[in-house]
Amino acid sequence: MATKKDHLDFKSNAQLINNEEIYYSTLITKFNDGGERQERNLVLTDQAIYNFKAKTLKRRIQWDKLESMTRSTNSSEFVIHIKDDNDFRFSSFNRRNEIIETIIYILCKVKKLCQAFKMYEVDFINLNVVMTTHKMQKLGQKKRPDESKAKIIDLESFATEEKKESERKTNTRKSTSMIFNVKKSDQIVCLDDFDLLKMLGKGAFGEVVLAQHKETNKMYAVKILKKKDIVEMDQLEHTKTEQKILAHVNHPFLVNLDYAFQTESRLYFVMEFMKGGELFTHLRKQKKLSEKQAKFYAACITLGLGHLHNSNFIYRDLKLENLLLDELGYAKLTDFGLAKFLTSDKKALTFCGTPEYLSPEVILGKGHNRATDWWSLGILIYEMIFGIPPFYSQKQDDMFRKIVKEDFVFKTTVTVTDSCKQIIIKLLDKNQTTRLGSTMDSMEILSHEWFGDIDISLLLSKKLPAPFIPEVKDKKWEQNFDDEFINEEIRMSQLNPEKVNVDALANLQKEFEGMDFVKEQSK
Repeated sequence: MATKKDHLDFKSNAQLINNEEIYYSTLITKFNDGGERQERNLVLTDQAIYNFKAKTLKRRIQWDKLESMTRSTNSSEFVIHIKDDNDFRFSSFNRRNEIIETIIYILCKVKKLCQAFKMYEVDFINLNVVMTTHKMQKLGQKKRPDESKAKIIDLESFATEEKKESERKTNTRKSTSMIFNVKKSDQIVCLDDFDLLKMLGKGAFGEVVLAQHKETNKMYAVKILKKKDIVEMDQLEHTKTEQKILAHVNHPFLVNLDYAFQTESRLYFVMEFMKGGELFTHLRKQKKLSEKQAKFYAACITLGLGHLHNSNFIYRDLKLENLLLDELGYAKLTDFGLAKFLTSDKKALTFCGTPEYLSPEVILGKGHNRATDWWSLGILIYEMIFGIPPFYSQKQDDMFRKIVKEDFVFKTTVTVTDSCKQIIIKLLDKNQTTRLGSTMDSMEILSHEWFGDIDISLLLSKKLPAPFIPEVKDKKWEQNFDDEFINEEIRMSQLNPEKVNVDALANLQKEFEGMDFVKEQSK
């Protein structure tokens, strides 16, 4: 039997759901017809699905009115298709599987409606493409997945298998905390499991080091962060957000985390090693990229950012240095230290990011949301093709004035297509409410004619040939990294535990509780 989870305590407001038996309640993101996100309370009872705005009932659907359901394999979205009515389109970063499992359990075990219900799996990120809207329903139209392209799930075994999988994940995600590099018997990984080979980069709070796992010989990029510096520089929340994204947001164009562990003085994020290096390094060597190259990387980035947005995170630090290339030449986003959890109806006020990429709303302190990432994408596309950001000035105040008040121009020394110019213009709209991507997010951008020759499905499955394949064989991968770091010898004194005051130690350990992580099926 499915575990009942009334997260919102609707049982104490039984009159709101007609004293029905509650199987599940949770806060969820709902999308309206225009793709705008709305915070709603979802309640599943033995009689119906409820959609509440706070405690105000917006919609009640009886179980026999459900026709099918679609879930995305590339985002946290799912759609509940309603017979002769408009659909529900939802997103839940942490609880989607629990919600779907409960829905299937009620349908199959409680209401005995399995035979009349289908569940589809598709690789679309934004499920508006399979959602029947109010307008469509009034016109007698409906959208459903193309069965030739969608996977159909066996409902009879779904709930049981999902529960087994959930239990397996819980049992295998063990803590890997350790003290002074002494490996405990129940630990899965610690610093002693790796050979540290080369310095890959440095930041304000630590280093990124190339490491090889002693048992598997697999290569990793290990980000080593000093706890003391993180706390003193008020970066704890940013660091926790980065770990959460790395650990739980899985996407082909976001750098993955395999392990996270800690000593008394440091955090260790063990990430996939991207042999292609920073896109910044390649652009610096080539001076400019072809429009074809820029388009390919922009498509990867748009999909990665869209996935973050679907999980209610804004990135806020898009720049060439944060784009890494894999062996196939695909671009991935890394460094999520400035990312922020933000629901669609909220705005962030923190002034942060790289000056050349800041949007007008960030500079003016008007509050920013997902649209600020799309502004940065416009800057990035321009810089890749023309070799310099469009508003660049050596004087930061002058650059900020240009970003806020002046129009940019296309350099005549480079020839680009009209559609390329148009997408840059629309992304660099100083009004964040009319900027490309402000309405339908990533799908609005990928629907622009400039991306018309990019097959998104092939791109997501990495079956689309990249326009540039970095050299990675033998030691040739080293040329993809900055010479300043790659030739620097690792000094173990930099990485070894520091002496920490006893009282300060207790406070530090409390602040960093729960930041260990082991990726499923990692070895």
